[in-house]
Amino acid sequence: MMRLTIRLLAAVLAFSTVLVACGDDEPEPAAAPEPAEAPATTAAPEPAPAEEAPEPAASEDPTSLHIAVIFGNTADDTWSTSMLGALNRVTAEAPYDLDITYEYFENISYADGERVLRQTAETGEFDMIIAHSTYSDSIYAIRDDFPEILWSFTGSGNEGRGGNGYWLDVLPHEAAYLAGIAAGHLSETGMIGSVAAFPFPNVNGPVNGFFAGARSVNPDIETRVTYIESWFDPAAAQEAGAALIEEGADSLYAASTFGTFQAALEADRVFTIGDLDDQEALAPEVVITSVMILWDPGLKVLIDEWWAHETAGEAYDAPTERIQFYMSEGGADIAPMNEALVPAEVIAEVNAARDQILNGELVVEFNPGDVN
Repeated sequence: MMRLTIRLLAAVLAFSTVLVACGDDEPEPAAAPEPAEAPATTAAPEPAPAEEAPEPAASEDPTSLHIAVIFGNTADDTWSTSMLGALNRVTAEAPYDLDITYEYFENISYADGERVLRQTAETGEFDMIIAHSTYSDSIYAIRDDFPEILWSFTGSGNEGRGGNGYWLDVLPHEAAYLAGIAAGHLSETGMIGSVAAFPFPNVNGPVNGFFAGARSVNPDIETRVTYIESWFDPAAAQEAGAALIEEGADSLYAASTFGTFQAALEADRVFTIGDLDDQEALAPEVVITSVMILWDPGLKVLIDEWWAHETAGEAYDAPTERIQFYMSEGGADIAPMNEALVPAEVIAEVNAARDQILNGELVVEFNPGDVN
């Protein structure tokens, strides 16, 4: 109605203006026009109800996760194969229905670690980057430049600093204890040994566990260890293994894996225990079992953290302590015993001890100190 009134007023004003403008000509007066009928009026329309603002579109949950893994050695090194095996198993489980894919980069030196990690992050292709403990310093140097990436490093000798850097570890000393039970029973010389990488806590722990298991069934057994000061040096491992065999050891825990098997194969009745992954297939003539590390539960924790960050906006908040898993938590196990080399009664004893560890009846202390 107001709009109609304004229009009529405008028309009257316009008509008046015309009359004023033409007044000087003094035209003969015209007959007054018949008054126009007022136009019919209609009721003002009811105002339309205000439309509710649309709900903001809910962000869709991620459907894929892309992981990069940095290896210091080759992809067939047992640390590498243990990680790749866990990635394959977790990928098959597809937590949160995620399509998980991964790529790995092998033989990356310590000196080159920071450059490779940075270049990997700069591609923008990876949501998560996992690396060996060797690269923890490199991760801390660059992680703040890539806050949306979840970073993880593994193993001992590190320091947790929270944020988006997760310190992950598994403890295989209990599985090594079980392997020691078998070695203690099989030894005829009364001496067993280990060819190990470095005198680091995560190396000493399982070696001490192995010797403790052997002593549990043979208290008088002698033990020897040789460190080759390398994570992967088959020639040095073979040489160290041959020297231990010459000294009298007839079972060797290959805590530096390749090379030790060859030394045993060239000797007479010497058994070996594989490390980090099931290695019986490499030398079934001498490998009685293997001490396995399992990264599956740790990877699932990392995926949970990434998922919470992506879907709930939760900031990465890694604990300053390492996230570690014992055998009872799925972080380690002993591989099936080689039935061609190990008597059935020994296998039964090992399996019984394994059950006791899993149910808490048997406690194997983690001893990262000097090997004795």
